[in-house]
Amino acid sequence: FEQKRIHILVGTQMVVKGLDFEHVQLVGILDADSLLSFAEFRVNERAFQMMEQVSGRAGRKGEKGQVLIQVANISHPVINFLLQHNYKGFYDFEIEGRQKFQYPPFTRLIQLVFRHKDKATVEAAAHWFADEMRKNGFDNRYLKGPSEPVINRIRNQYLMEILLKLPKKSNVILHCKKTIREATAKMHNIQNFRSVIVIPEVDK
Repeated sequence: FEQKRIHILVGTQMVVKGLDFEHVQLVGILDADSLLSFAEFRVNERAFQMMEQVSGRAGRKGEKGQVLIQVANISHPVINFLLQHNYKGFYDFEIEGRQKFQYPPFTRLIQLVFRHKDKATVEAAAHWFADEMRKNGFDNRYLKGPSEPVINRIRNQYLMEILLKLPKKSNVILHCKKTIREATAKMHNIQNFRSVIVIPEVDK
């Protein structure tokens, strides 16, 4: 590609990771809506970062470049900030939304992922675990789920998730972590749930 023996390069998001080619005058981003539609609170941040980064691949070393973005929702705030290269505006918009809906950096998130080869078993285990957390003070203000993720099966294991959204208070966070450890140990003493894997992920 750099030697101009080929003129079109098609790639996934890996194209933006460290590749620096000369003679790139046009970059196209296909189906940008898919980058903005994940059910995840960092989706805007990651989409803005990726599209801004890949846009920088066009017009290197003094050459003028052009970027084409294929998107259905042209009024999406992220697209408008991207067109203006408005980092400050994007930050202000994003931080306001995170504060309003209580996401990091204003809270701590603990996601519990349950894995098992049998779907009914992992669903039962996740519901049991959620009930155990609620008994220890983590009601619906803090606990969301259990629910099935978009990708609900990996390596022949079915998945369920619980999300804990906690205030940034050390006593609450310590109590939550202690409750998770105790509930995990208690769950693994139940014969049907002994082989259920629990994976905690903090602020992922």
